[in-house]
Amino acid sequence: MQSVLNWLTSIIITITFILIPFSGGVAPVDPEAVLMTAGVISDTHISHILPIGQSFLTAACVEMNLYKPDVFIDLGDLTQDGAAEDMTRHFQIVSKLVKDDIDQIHITGNHDLGHSPMSNDEARANFVATFNEYMDYKIEHNWFSHDVNGYTFIVMGDEDPDNWDLPWYSEEQMAFLESELERATADGKPVFVLAHVPLAGIHGEEHFYDGVTEEPQNTEIKNLLSKYDNVFMLTGHIHKGMSNDINVPTFVTVDGVHYLTLPSFLMPNWPQGGITNHGMAFMIEVYEGKVILRARNCITQKWYKPFEYTVPLV
Repeated sequence: MQSVLNWLTSIIITITFILIPFSGGVAPVDPEAVLMTAGVISDTHISHILPIGQSFLTAACVEMNLYKPDVFIDLGDLTQDGAAEDMTRHFQIVSKLVKDDIDQIHITGNHDLGHSPMSNDEARANFVATFNEYMDYKIEHNWFSHDVNGYTFIVMGDEDPDNWDLPWYSEEQMAFLESELERATADGKPVFVLAHVPLAGIHGEEHFYDGVTEEPQNTEIKNLLSKYDNVFMLTGHIHKGMSNDINVPTFVTVDGVHYLTLPSFLMPNWPQGGITNHGMAFMIEVYEGKVILRARNCITQKWYKPFEYTVPLV
């Protein structure tokens, strides 16, 4: 009975999101001058036993269609436990609801791999196969790069064969990351590195959560990113709300690298993060000489001005 009620609730909310007109005001700061836009969410945790998540993802798709970014990005934990049917459902929703002129990037999180009933290798293979079935471009691994309007997004994907939560990246992937950073930053454009799990010691996660990139790769990645100008790293995973507290920052620049971590879109966020609301996204806007990061709630259609960051480019 409870599962039926959950299903009916999900259907009602989904229909509401689709049929009721959303409020206006979902546009870049300067539509005439913007060079590239991205809408980013994380941790949607789609599950057949929690159908409300499908309604939340529907709301994100509707909001992205209104904002009209060049690319829609989901930073991992696409599913709750990596079940094949839930991975398929995630891609069915986004491929059906996001307009064709909006590019898409989806990456794996620890719930898509380590928490899966399949082995990590099987779960990775299932992600790649499902991605290639529904998306407009093909990938070989759960790590890859994708260019949007001349701007590069580099996806990092956990390659550990049996780890639960902590990512590991092969020498091949690390070499790929460096070569793509060198290529993408050669003309002074910003480059965006996408990973599910943050680097340790960046967002204050040590105060409330210990699932971060471990040494020695943590330092190796930090040092690599800092070699290049105008690098942005976008992550999720820690379910931290939004905060400008220096101890648990949502956005921070360290050694010239700009780090942004997103709250969980569906699941509860830790109260240490400040703003803990569901449905949070960031809209990223690239302009000549600067990048603007803007927090927005896809459920309430509200901008969060205290979490708007303007980052000068060098």
